[in-house]
Amino acid sequence: MSQTHCPLKSTASFAALLSIALTLHAQDADFMHSTVKQATTLDTLPVIQDWQHPANGVWSASIGDMANELRYTDLAAEPPRIDRLNTLGDPDFPFEADSIRYSINPDGRVMVRIPCGPDEKLYGYGLQLDKVNQTSRVLELNMDHWGQGGGRTHAPVPFYVSSKGYGVFFNTARFLKVYNQISNRKDATQRPHEVDRNPPEDEVASQPGPWQANPMGDSVEAAISGNGLELMVFAGDSMLEVVQRYNLYSGGGALPPLWGLGFWHRVHAHHNAQQVETEVAEYTEHQFPLDVIGLEPGWMTKSYPCTFEWQTKRFPDPQAFTQGLLKQGIRLNLWENPYLSQHAKLYADMYPLSGSHTVWLGIVPDYTLPAARHLLAAQHKADHFDIGISGYKMDEVDGYDRWLWPDHATFPSGNSAEALRQTYGMLLQKLLYQDLFKANNQRTYSLVRASNGAASGYPFVIYSDSYDHAQYITGLSTASLCGILWTPEIRSAGSAREWLNRMQTVCFSPMANLNAWASGVKPWDFPEVTDAVRDVIELRMRLLPYFYSAFAAYNRDGIPPVRAMILEGDFEAGDQTIIAGELDSETNPYATGEIIEKNDQFMFGPSIMVAPFYQEHATERSVQLPAGNWYNFYTGVLAGNNCMITVTAAELQDRTPLFVKQGAIIPMFAQAPLNSTAAKGQDMIVRHYGNTAGSCELYEDDASTFDYQGGSYRIRTLSVDADGALDVKIEGNGPALFGEILNVEQMTK
Repeated sequence: MSQTHCPLKSTASFAALLSIALTLHAQDADFMHSTVKQATTLDTLPVIQDWQHPANGVWSASIGDMANELRYTDLAAEPPRIDRLNTLGDPDFPFEADSIRYSINPDGRVMVRIPCGPDEKLYGYGLQLDKVNQTSRVLELNMDHWGQGGGRTHAPVPFYVSSKGYGVFFNTARFLKVYNQISNRKDATQRPHEVDRNPPEDEVASQPGPWQANPMGDSVEAAISGNGLELMVFAGDSMLEVVQRYNLYSGGGALPPLWGLGFWHRVHAHHNAQQVETEVAEYTEHQFPLDVIGLEPGWMTKSYPCTFEWQTKRFPDPQAFTQGLLKQGIRLNLWENPYLSQHAKLYADMYPLSGSHTVWLGIVPDYTLPAARHLLAAQHKADHFDIGISGYKMDEVDGYDRWLWPDHATFPSGNSAEALRQTYGMLLQKLLYQDLFKANNQRTYSLVRASNGAASGYPFVIYSDSYDHAQYITGLSTASLCGILWTPEIRSAGSAREWLNRMQTVCFSPMANLNAWASGVKPWDFPEVTDAVRDVIELRMRLLPYFYSAFAAYNRDGIPPVRAMILEGDFEAGDQTIIAGELDSETNPYATGEIIEKNDQFMFGPSIMVAPFYQEHATERSVQLPAGNWYNFYTGVLAGNNCMITVTAAELQDRTPLFVKQGAIIPMFAQAPLNSTAAKGQDMIVRHYGNTAGSCELYEDDASTFDYQGGSYRIRTLSVDADGALDVKIEGNGPALFGEILNVEQMTK
């Protein structure tokens, strides 16, 4: 890897960045004073009082009447992990007591105003595919289909994290509009100075700064139309700890079965049983790992709207078909959308439990009602679960305005149409997770098109119809900031190089998923890169012990298994390129500038950094190495410390750019298993990087049931000293999932 001799420049203050990209005025010293002081002068707004403190680093308060409002935390997979939260430190409330204020307007709009300094950077707000940094933006957090940014997206999670070490969660299932640091109240005493946009020539030099179209605000202001809003605040010593606390309060992170972390293949929508069995045989013939086959809409008698019943013309014996795959170690996943056809056996019973409008002429069950949940869970158990189905792809629970129910639709529960739209994906996750799989003591790993706040405990991965590779990589970072999982699934490619690059990205995501529902492609369909594609899938399989343990840490401690680089201590969200906005009355009348972020790297588990090749960086790219020694994953050669380097596909032999922290311990299989069934009991090696001692936790349980929640698991703590000597300590009496450790590979060179 070639080293560019340019250590990372210290990041300019965010106010300085915005001075160019957003033409921020010359910083007035008074404006830089504490926003807490500033907020206390706003006597026209009432103060939020009666803060509750349910756990260390967690506070909540309600505005207005929450009696009939649906909270996201009402739909969490598991109860808050209060005991675990209370093992963390107990930081102070990050605001002065009277600094967060609100208003309830005559039109029913509820607004909350949260102070925010000009030097703060804000991240989060759900699955955003365009940017990690959401500072100085207006976001409309509405559930939508295929949104790339701006708030309307598959997971518009109303949670943000500040670089100052706190997070804010708007825990009410309503459309939310957020103004991040870009609105100024007239009664604020520390506003930016006014600037004359058209001064006489002899007064130009005396202006306090360049005129700006968007003067820097001193707060986050967010509003809903509803009866009430619950606000939650999380604090910690770092942004990672803030995210960790949010996930723990949401019930902890998901722990999928081991098979869910293997390789997935979704077959063509019209495939029948024989065609599926042929594709499975081809995987064996080509020696490609495979754990899950996904069936698309053609498995049902009717779809768009759906029946949830088997199409026996294509699958004459669903039970024999499913059991035949299971005997080969292959799980079966079924596509669904939730809108019920009049041809479905459930239709008559579900009709009075559905909303006033249809989607694709299918009724929309109200799954906040226990009776509706029971009907669907019972049918799914009898027709699917009992014959061996392992999970679902719940599609179309997002949607454009033109095909979802309107905002004025009504539902028998009395919940608003917008609350149902914001939570419909979560309601289906809750039903399938709690009423079907957990009720029968079997874990699932599934797909869903939409999710929202407090969803970290659900073993469902979001996917998209968007197909921009750069946005897919950004999505891996933004998803990690708000307790959701995201897969940049591969569907097709225009060239062998693109195919390989996309496959490499997806193999280091929460779900390695080839979705060939329309294309019918297979991993080996680009012969010139077949070996490289097989290599990266096999590497994912070899890393199953490491990755499964990372998910266990997500479940137990709330630490995302795939996460944004900004959660890595002093790593900034991007080697930011600043394009100045020059005022021109005709071509740029608002002096609009731009900040281009470098957000194309992410962490895979606790110790491996991934920097995929993509698009214009298809065979060569820059990589930003954080502080500390980082090593080439494959060779152990020191790559650098706090610097920018350049890597090429040629020098990496068409492998994914991977870098490992100093002292890291990576447990991995000695050989790649063909599926997770073969992985059980397989022997491992341990890689040790750097010249300092290190340790890691290797988590093991039965890999498929919820028995771990009752204590049936064990943890092997692996420690390697600077000389390469391995020490193993075992805690817990759960089953051994993985085999013995054959040797330690010292990777430092």
